[in-house]
Amino acid sequence: MGGAKPGPCGRPITYPITSTLLAAPKVQAVRGFSFLGSSFIYAIFEEGTDIYWARSRVLEYLQAVKNKLPSDVNPILGPDATSVGWGFSYAVVDETGQHNLSELRSVQDWNIKLALESVPGVSQVASIGGFVKQYQITVDPNNLISYNVPIQKVMEAVRKSNKDVEGRVLEFSGVEYMVRAEAI
Repeated sequence: MGGAKPGPCGRPITYPITSTLLAAPKVQAVRGFSFLGSSFIYAIFEEGTDIYWARSRVLEYLQAVKNKLPSDVNPILGPDATSVGWGFSYAVVDETGQHNLSELRSVQDWNIKLALESVPGVSQVASIGGFVKQYQITVDPNNLISYNVPIQKVMEAVRKSNKDVEGRVLEFSGVEYMVRAEAI
């Protein structure tokens, strides 16, 4: 499960959730990680525990801990997957050479991924590689003045249309580094 913007160390989010989940029935261990403005907590239940029963308990305990979290934090439950759930890998390839890596990644993210996630039994599709399309805005100050639009209004409109996006985890010398894009 992930939290929203826990601050530099994540303690205001990770610790209260982790310590609360430790009291949940059938929980063997709870592991919390905070980095890059994100907080991830893994609750490990006793062998044989029904996954949907366990998810219901986690939701109950998340609701109970909400008043201990910063007001702008909304913890969410991750997909119903296990650590051994990786079952399929594929590559999106253009053998004609007509599409660049950004176009192929857009096809993956907006067509293939959405179709695969709608298949029963598929809980998550992780996109890796290619180039995620980005948009850059060039503001003409003269046009802003002529329309009487302050630059702050443009910045607020962009901010409202943006969101944080996942990247991937890179491993170097046995250490994992998470890469992600954070909205302004």
